[in-house]
This record gives sequence, C-alpha cells and structure tokens, in this order.
Amino acid sequence: MTARAQSSIVGVAVLLAVAVVSIAALTVAVGSVIDEGASEAASQDVAASIDDAFDTERSGPHTARLPLYDGRLRTVERSVRILDGPSVAFEYAADGLVFTAADREVRYLSGATIRSTGGNAAFYTPPPITTRNRSLFLNVATLDTTSVAVDGATAVTLRTNVTHDRRELRGSGTAIAIETRTPAVWERWFESTDATTTRRDIDDDGVPSVVARFPNVRSTYVFVHDLHLEVGR
Repeated sequence: MTARAQSSIVGVAVLLAVAVVSIAALTVAVGSVIDEGASEAASQDVAASIDDAFDTERSGPHTARLPLYDGRLRTVERSVRILDGPSVAFEYAADGLVFTAADREVRYLSGATIRSTGGNAAFYTPPPITTRNRSLFLNVATLDTTSVAVDGATAVTLRTNVTHDRRELRGSGTAIAIETRTPAVWERWFESTDATTTRRDIDDDGVPSVVARFPNVRSTYVFVHDLHLEVGR
C-alpha cells in the first residue's frame, strides 16, 4: 500500500472520529435544551396550578390537581405580621408551600408566588398589597393545614374551603413583616412601591422577615383569606 493510500485511510478515520464526537456533543446539547425546556414548562405549570388552586376571590370549597413532575411538595412555617411602630399589632400563621425539582423552586406565601432557578428568584404572581390615598390594603392568605411532604411523578389534590375576615389598623408607623427564605425578591418589590425595608428575625427561628414600612400610610386594611388547605393523592 502506498503512503498516499495510507494517508487517505487515516484522514477518513479522523473525519469519522470527528463526526462521531460532533454528533455526540450535539446530542448532549439537544438533550440539555430539551430537559431545560421541560423543567421550565413544569415550573410554570406548577406555579399556574398553585395560583388557580389558591384563588382568594372565591369562597367555600374548591378542588384542584397539582402535578409533581418528579418533584417534592412541602409546607413551611411562615408568619405575616403587621407592626404598629416596633410592636406586633396582628400576626398570622400564613405558612407557605414549596415545590422543588432539581434546581427549580416554586414558593407560595400569602397570595404571592415566586419561581426560582439556581437561586435567582422572581415573582410569578406579585404580593396582593397596594397603597392608595394614604391607606394600605393587605391581603393575607393562610393555608391553615397540617404539615405536608409528598413527592413522586403523579399529581396531588389541593382541597380548599375559603373563608374571609377583615381587620383595620389606624395610625402612622405601620409596617408589614414577611417571613421568608427569599428576602431579596421581596425587598426589591417593596422598594418599587416606595416602602423602606429592613431585615429582622422577629421570633429568633433563623428565618428572616422583610420589614416594609410605609411612612405616608394612615390606615391599614387587612383582608384575611383562610384557605383551610388539605393535600391528598
């Protein structure tokens, strides 16, 4: 065999090897894109399902299905407090619901839904808090449920039986304290409403509260929506 022929054979082998490696790399890349897209779709679906299940505009019983997508769903102990100056005027055991799958999370707390990827969090549904004419309007959704921890590929049933209450607080120096593991996203949102924020561990349990003060507010109206949540397969 001539040197030229041997060189041609080697060249073809190298090209084949390069082609195989390229195809393998492309397969991995396509697979990663598909997985990323599926995770994103699952995260959005879970957030939308939670928002629908916990609609505080309704009253009475309601049932919804929440897909788990091989993730984990659990409750966490969280409080929402209304401060009058430094003192706690009202305190609600709002508790939260957390869905986790790989590096993605969906967190629900008191009417707000947060999606996060790799630690980067943003509101999917912003907090139901508004100010108007020197009045603060705060909606607090409480889960009122037992401890929950479920996982798997199937779905769970979210049963609610929503009741409502209302309270009023007059005077200046009002603040809202939201207990959360994702304080930065709450701080950004509150600061966009011209509130000033600080962090404070009010009950010394290791979970900080974002304290948002509204210096121009003179009346605070708190609308409490008790969900009476039950989670089942």
